[in-house]
Amino acid sequence: MRSASIEKPSQNNIRKPCALKKGDTVGIVAPSSPAFEAGNLTFATDWLQKLGIKYKLGTHIGKSYSSYAGDDQARAEDFQRLWDDDEVSAILPLRGGAGATRLLPLLDFSLFARKPKILVGFSDITALLVAIHQQSNLVTFHGPTLGLMFETAYTHAYYQKAVMSISPLGAVSDPPLEPWGSEYPPRRLVIAPGKGRGRLTGGCLTLIRGLMGTPYEMETAGRIVFLEDVDEEPHNIDRMLSQLVLAGKFDNAAGIIIGDCSGCRPGGSKRSILPLNMSVEAILKERLGKLGIPVIFGLKFGHTADKITLPLGVMASLDTAGGASNQVRFDIEEAACVDKTAILKK
Repeated sequence: MRSASIEKPSQNNIRKPCALKKGDTVGIVAPSSPAFEAGNLTFATDWLQKLGIKYKLGTHIGKSYSSYAGDDQARAEDFQRLWDDDEVSAILPLRGGAGATRLLPLLDFSLFARKPKILVGFSDITALLVAIHQQSNLVTFHGPTLGLMFETAYTHAYYQKAVMSISPLGAVSDPPLEPWGSEYPPRRLVIAPGKGRGRLTGGCLTLIRGLMGTPYEMETAGRIVFLEDVDEEPHNIDRMLSQLVLAGKFDNAAGIIIGDCSGCRPGGSKRSILPLNMSVEAILKERLGKLGIPVIFGLKFGHTADKITLPLGVMASLDTAGGASNQVRFDIEEAACVDKTAILKK
């Protein structure tokens, strides 16, 4: 298999997949690591059947090679074969883990432009989301992988709004608060006030950093950038953000949204703690607080049970001008999917 790219059209000519409907078929792949247990796949497909969604499995989905679900060639073949299948409306990775970045040189990006389809995932799948979005101008979706789309009612509701609707997600709400206890960080902790508007892009910070210096490096100019990670010590968050700052990745961004970064507290990784390990909040204020663009911390996406599905490539706006968490407004202004029936009638 040989990598192929296409001449990228203007950002004003964003390609959108058809919304997923009852009776459609999805392709289930494992472009990163294999399932934890064989029962994970059965659990997920049972839920698909409850939604009236049919599925096809990647030929190599049950294989294992090191920490990957088969060697690179096998995983890339599964991914492209199901994408090329005209009966398949969406590609749903079984999980993240490791290995998606290794597939990028093997993919034919012109295929994704010719046949727009839904691709949803997070964590390691970030590499595919960013690369496919930028190389083909196709909207991709940072959201739950196959087995996690039913994890909470909030997660499932936003998943359906994003991939099974032709309406914009609109003003993003937060999951309900528990009646007792406290939560840190607050869902919309303001790091820097302001207003910004642009197309969404982003994903897992570790994967974004791993794409730096490659042909798939994340494009941020004029974008609202969302970033999150899991189980990283704050000093590692600082190291990754510092690289992006030094590379000028935020110089022309429209705004930044940082997820709650589950487990990213001093000692949260269960590894050794460096002395004077700063909090993530302190690092964000130091690294991102003086960029002159709105920045918030704590929104629910990525490695949390409650997660929003965020479409890469659609217009969104962020308003933190009020300065208080309960006054922050985040709107996804543009639909991520189009109506299949309307396309067929043309």
